[in-house]
Amino acid sequence: MSHPVYLSSSKLPRMPEGSRNEWRGFFGHGGELEANAFFPLFWRALFSEGDIRHARFVEAYDIDDEDSAIEREECLQDYGPEAAYPYLVTDKATALSRLAARREAIVAAIGERYRPLYEGFEAWTAQGFADHILLRTEGLPDAADAEPWLRSELALVDKLNDTGALAGLVSDLSRHDTDPVWQLAGIGASPDGPWPTPAVRAIFPDPRQRAPRKQGNARQAEERKSKPRSWIDPVLEWLAVALSSGAALGTYAFTRSIWLTLLVFLCAAIALGLGVARLRGPRS
Repeated sequence: MSHPVYLSSSKLPRMPEGSRNEWRGFFGHGGELEANAFFPLFWRALFSEGDIRHARFVEAYDIDDEDSAIEREECLQDYGPEAAYPYLVTDKATALSRLAARREAIVAAIGERYRPLYEGFEAWTAQGFADHILLRTEGLPDAADAEPWLRSELALVDKLNDTGALAGLVSDLSRHDTDPVWQLAGIGASPDGPWPTPAVRAIFPDPRQRAPRKQGNARQAEERKSKPRSWIDPVLEWLAVALSSGAALGTYAFTRSIWLTLLVFLCAAIALGLGVARLRGPRS
């Protein structure tokens, strides 16, 4: 199930308010990254606990937007007019300063090989976001109760000298099917370009994109199977038939037993068939 969390560019120092019809002009002025029910480490490096704010659920819908009128009414029925959830917001200059200050500690905690990914994220953040950066958490299934989770995740950034603080994350990154870009920084885009950039993706390829290579190998194997056989193949096959028949005729001549003759023929045919298969081997 999808529970999206968004890192969004904003011109406002707070969450847009639907009672002021501010959502209509919110999107399209900078980048946005997405994660699914988790708080990527590089996002955490942008914020501190002092950046936690609260917004009412009903403010997620512009009051004059007819297309979202039903969702707004359902939100009021589900949460009421005052129910709120926590989110994070900071100005871009402060976020970039924190990224730079925390770079060495984070790289040391997760491994030097991820330095290009961190530095690429820094550069994209500087270019892709506007005046402020929002962590939008309203998509979480327990958004109203997310504040302790946010605080604990942010606290880990200041405890990177504790070797066990990121043990779970480091273990996940070591798996062959893990996309480190998604795990550490999420996926998204801005008007200036996608995240990850082609340069970052070249260093950290998506493991899901490696499947076509297996298809190519299967196709090559099928082509090898369809190639014409060598002239040696039918010679070996006829020789096996002749030897099996000879063994059967010899048995009948000495024993006059049909059952024994059939048994000898079958045993000889199987043994010679296996021998021919081994002699032929794979044809490429």
